[in-house]
Formats: sequence, C-alpha cells, structure tokens
Amino acid sequence: MIHTRATRREFLSRTTGLAGAAAATCLAPHDVFGAPVKNPNDFIIVEGHRDIWEFNGRFALKDKGQWSPLRDFIGPRLIDGGYSVVIMPCGGDSIDERGARDPLFEGSMRVLDMLLTEVEKTDGKVSIIRTKSDVPEKPNRGKVQLFLDMEGGASISDPEPEPGYNPERRMALLRQFFRLGMRGLQLTHNGRNMLGQGIAEGKMGSRLSEFGVAVVKEMNCLGMMVGVSHLSANGLLHAAEISTKPIVSTHQNVNPFLKTPLELIDEEIKAVAKTGGIVGIRYIAEETSYKLLVDEVEYLAKNIGVEHIGVGWLGHDVGNPDPHYIPGYSKGKTFSGVEAETMRRHWENFMGMLSERGFKDEEIALIVGGNYIRIWKQILPEVNPAPTTGCPG
Repeated sequence: MIHTRATRREFLSRTTGLAGAAAATCLAPHDVFGAPVKNPNDFIIVEGHRDIWEFNGRFALKDKGQWSPLRDFIGPRLIDGGYSVVIMPCGGDSIDERGARDPLFEGSMRVLDMLLTEVEKTDGKVSIIRTKSDVPEKPNRGKVQLFLDMEGGASISDPEPEPGYNPERRMALLRQFFRLGMRGLQLTHNGRNMLGQGIAEGKMGSRLSEFGVAVVKEMNCLGMMVGVSHLSANGLLHAAEISTKPIVSTHQNVNPFLKTPLELIDEEIKAVAKTGGIVGIRYIAEETSYKLLVDEVEYLAKNIGVEHIGVGWLGHDVGNPDPHYIPGYSKGKTFSGVEAETMRRHWENFMGMLSERGFKDEEIALIVGGNYIRIWKQILPEVNPAPTTGCPG
C-alpha cells in the first residue's frame, strides 16, 4: 500500500511534545516514533552509497585543519554511528565523484589516490575491503571499513584500444583500478557511456554495449560487485541476464512510491533478486520520509524477500547537513529533522521503525547489512593482490 508522503521534518514538528514527555519518564528507551531503540552496534551496518561531497567541500577550504576529512571528521562520525562498512565511490561519470576534475580517467584516479591516502592517515581506524577475509563477521567497533566502488564506467573505457593487440587489453583500465583496491563498478551514471545507457535519455533505454557485456564478464571473473543504479531498465535486465554473480542497485527507490525514471519498476526488482542481488533504498531530502522508506521495505519484502533488500543512504547528518554545507564555515542555512541529527540517530530511528512494523531482529540484520556480507563472501577474491589473468577478453 502506498502511504501519503509527509516529510519526516513535518512529522517531528508534530511529535516534539510527545517526545519530550517520553524523555521525562524513566521508561525503556524509545525513539520519537514510539518504537524501541535499536543499538546500531548490534548489527553489521553497511551503507550502500556515500558520495564524496563532504571530502570535496572540506578540501576546498583554505583551512588546512580541514584537509584530513576522513581521519578528523567523517571517520569518527561513522564509527560513532555504528557503521561497519561504507560503500564509497572512488571515481565515476559524475564530475562530483571525480573531485570536480574534468578528465575522466585522471579525475577518478585522483579520487582513488585521495581515498587511499586518507585511509593511511587513520592509523587503522579505517581500512579497505579487498578480499573475502576482510569482510566483517561481526559488527565493527572502534573502526569502519570502506568498499571502493566506481559510479559509472566511463573512466575505465578506452575509446581507441591499441590496434593489433589482443582484444582483452580492453580491460586494462578496469584491471588497474581493481589492483588498486576497487571492488565494485556501477556500469553507468545517468548519462550514456561506452558500457551502456543511463536513465537520462528515458527509463527503458537500450541494452548494454558489446563492451559493457565484456566488462560484466570480466568483473564476474575478477571478483567485483556489478552495480546497476542509474542504469536504464533494459540495461539492467541485460546485466541480470548475463551476470553469473549477484548484481546490486545500491541506491534506488521503488516505483510507485516515487515516480521518476530513476526508480526501479517491478520487472527490474525481480531481475535483481533472481541473480541473488540487492535493491538498496535511499533517503532523499524532502521527498522520502523514513516512513516511506519503511513502506518500501515492506513492499520489497513481500515481493522479493528480505534477503534482497539493502539501505543505500539515510541522509546527511548534523556534521554535514547539506552537500555544500560545512559547519563553522558555511552560512545562510538552518537545518532540522534528519539533517540535524547524528548518523547514529538515523539508524536508531530507521531500525526502530522496522521493528515497529514487525520485522524481526534477524530480518533487520539482513536489511541493514547482512545481505551485502553474503554477496561479498560469495564474489570477492580470496587473496590480495588478486590474480587478474585467466579472465575472458
């Protein structure tokens, strides 16, 4: 059932008095929605997609005290929030994911270098998942891991491969990013690239190109996660048809709860699930209340099962309430609701609402991260450096 979409900000404004009354009693902890508070540290939480906007914003400041954002700002908030793993783009088709650098390959390589350098500064509090043995068996405490993804494959495309060489050399750039730690690739962003067509030109679009098919096969062989967010419907269905491993939509919502070309239709949802993959819902400011997200989870659970649901994003937090807002430096805006809360509070609220709807703890565990753990244990290489030979060209 589709519910009327009030924003969470509106809901909070209506419940402030109730929340204050509850806080004044000595009852067991409950969130503002009336559901028991879930402790994020009791679950392996995997965030399906965190853009690098905050990195870009802090590096753009003249204050050198902002130039270690992962160590000093983002990492500590993630750890406090109970995150175990964050899927983070190390480049992509959108200029934002290339650190505002125009050249595709150079921009993505610079972002990958930035993330690797930032991780080194954290003295082990942040690490990168490269192999099956890196995947957490239990919730991380006092540390967080990154799963490096790329949001669109334009940076690994070679429009003029060397003439006369073995065609498998087309995979050279993909393999090089893989050697440096990238373990996922979202085939397109909204636009078209040499792999396929995004949703910008229309929902259904075209199937994958010959090169796109070859990339999916190479990723299956190497041990990489095939991402289909932003891909056209026919491209997604094609990827599901040819992939021998689960495919994932890390951060897309579901039609009919939202009705834009970006949202997944039932045919796409079922195709992703048939591969063993994941549909990851995401918060969008002023469009998707947490109530709506839980409505989507209920819909997906009924249609494809909890073992195929993930969470892409629960919103900006008080430490970075807007893509272009750095507290203490940016001015002119005030925030309330989700954007004025901590990351930990996001997960407490969301999981509390899942519990209130009747989801059991073992089901919540799958939704908030366990399904990614299953896939990574299935697809990732056994060792690092992982072999890159023997894959089809």
